[in-house]
Amino acid sequence: MLFKAKNKVLYKDWIWDWLSYKKDYIKESTYANYSNIISNHIAPDLGKYYLKEINNKIIQEFLLNKYKSGRLDKLGGLSNKTIRDIVAIIKSSLKFAMKEDLIQNLNLDFIYPKTNVKDKIYTLSKQNQDKLTSYIMKNKSSKNLGILLTLYSGIRIGELCALQWKDIDFKSNILHINKTLQRVYIKDNKINKSKIIITNPKTHNAEREIPLNKEFAKELNKFKTNPDDYVLSCSEGWVEPRTYRRFFERVLTKSKVEKINFHGLRHTFATNCIKLGVDYKTVSELLGHATVNITLNLYVHPQMSQKKKCIDLICKKFSENCP
Repeated sequence: MLFKAKNKVLYKDWIWDWLSYKKDYIKESTYANYSNIISNHIAPDLGKYYLKEINNKIIQEFLLNKYKSGRLDKLGGLSNKTIRDIVAIIKSSLKFAMKEDLIQNLNLDFIYPKTNVKDKIYTLSKQNQDKLTSYIMKNKSSKNLGILLTLYSGIRIGELCALQWKDIDFKSNILHINKTLQRVYIKDNKINKSKIIITNPKTHNAEREIPLNKEFAKELNKFKTNPDDYVLSCSEGWVEPRTYRRFFERVLTKSKVEKINFHGLRHTFATNCIKLGVDYKTVSELLGHATVNITLNLYVHPQMSQKKKCIDLICKKFSENCP
């Protein structure tokens, strides 16, 4: 269990033991994420300290260094989410140490730079959307149509890979999203492995029903096999996300469409919805976002023409009274 009987405990030993305790209470994907963060970031930098040596100043300096290293490497640097996860893990592990009376109460309020810089959203142009759609409709297969399923419904790649024929109601043309498939990487001081897991979506909102276009559903239905078969493979064997990403890259090359990562299809769908004037609540529910705010922060960026129109409307009375 935990190192309650020992006087001197290295933080790296404590945090791994803490994670072992948490394993039965968290999802396997969460455990994998925590194990990678501890292995790659927390244990190498904070693990050398004894548990009783850890204080706010040490953690604060560690977080600042992590933030700076993340900002310097724009392509492979730490995301804000990763930094938030690091903070959450440190706080939880130390709060448990306090509860076990291994350390005195610590001030776990940290200050670290916030950034207003938003990650660029990559989308396909209208021309490239048309080129991709045209190529796939000339080379139809369930695997190819999976690409268009994301482009025209916004589902995530893990949701697409987990999709089985029984999840599509072709009578009502409704797509039922109720699971996700992912490969998780587990790294800790005892094991180092990867595995495929199929689980319920992360949030309640991610479990959703999405209407399918009647004509698209008709094309997709032509490839339907057994209910338990996976849509992409038309067999009992799934196609994992990294394999499907490579397949997608080959399709882009063949269709002569500019390179974009697979998630860009989801961004393209969301952006198209906003441009067409679909209300934000509807877009949020189609995407399976936990809150409308996530949708607003990611995709709603008024153009200067919209801002000018707003100001002109507000100042209409002023304009009418000008000589």
